[in-house]
Amino acid sequence: MQNTVNKSFSLSGVTLHGGLISNVSVHPATANTGIVFRRTDLKVPHEEALVEASYDNVMSTELCTKLSNSFGNSISTIEHIMSAFHGMGIDNAIVEVDCNELPILDGSSIEYVLSIEKVGIKSLNIKKNILTVVRPIIFNLGDSYIKVTPSNNFIIDYTIVYDHDLINKQKFIYQFKDQKQYKRLISNCRTFGFKHEVENLRDKGLIAGGSLDNAILLDKTGIVNNEKLRHKDEFVKHKILDFIGDIYLLGMSIKGNFEIYKGGHNLTQQLMHSLMSDKSNYKIVQHQDSNVQKYSNNFHPKPIAVSL
Repeated sequence: MQNTVNKSFSLSGVTLHGGLISNVSVHPATANTGIVFRRTDLKVPHEEALVEASYDNVMSTELCTKLSNSFGNSISTIEHIMSAFHGMGIDNAIVEVDCNELPILDGSSIEYVLSIEKVGIKSLNIKKNILTVVRPIIFNLGDSYIKVTPSNNFIIDYTIVYDHDLINKQKFIYQFKDQKQYKRLISNCRTFGFKHEVENLRDKGLIAGGSLDNAILLDKTGIVNNEKLRHKDEFVKHKILDFIGDIYLLGMSIKGNFEIYKGGHNLTQQLMHSLMSDKSNYKIVQHQDSNVQKYSNNFHPKPIAVSL
């Protein structure tokens, strides 16, 4: 069945890019609501303050995912809370926020996960819809790519490459099992950045609220933070965390095998548009009917290749 949070919870913190204090409250919602953000700071009619969590509403992917509604009202840095909702199986929620950006918290999704666990999860009397990929798609952007093929599960095979001794080439394969696994393997993996890029990003009006409390900072020799890595492969796992959040902008859970090389918010956004542009790429089924074994084992059509 579809789920929502059992009762409301609130969190506060600085925003990564604006450097403002953001107060966010998550409320239960009825079945088929989806995830909807509401800007409580705007003095506008109710419907103008609502921003649906949909890939069609993405307006920017520079260092975060930013959504905007048809009235031009936006909300940014939504990928971590979306990842928590996806990983914890929350299908429906109203997220109220009193500025144009969600708080970065510790740079991961763990505080959202712990809050969801604390208030509990409520099952609704409507079955989940699952988007199942039924033919391969490859999307290229320069030397980066995402390839998705049919699968009976949600699998992410992610590789990152950075010219830094602590990272170099990292790869992790994540096959979603349950909420406990998401919490243990992915949810506390923090965002990261490089010291030599900080000045340029701040000149562009970005990462004004970035600090060692909400990101892993790397210089030429290693980690600037006093805190050690939470996982030896925390860097690639954070990219997986972001992907889990961004792909949830499809509006439902997905079954597919995603092979990602040097991915990011923009690549995921382009992949979602390519996937949804042709109804023969996918089918939407209710949870109990979501076995796609007939596609994943013996179905080998020619992949769709899309590139920019």
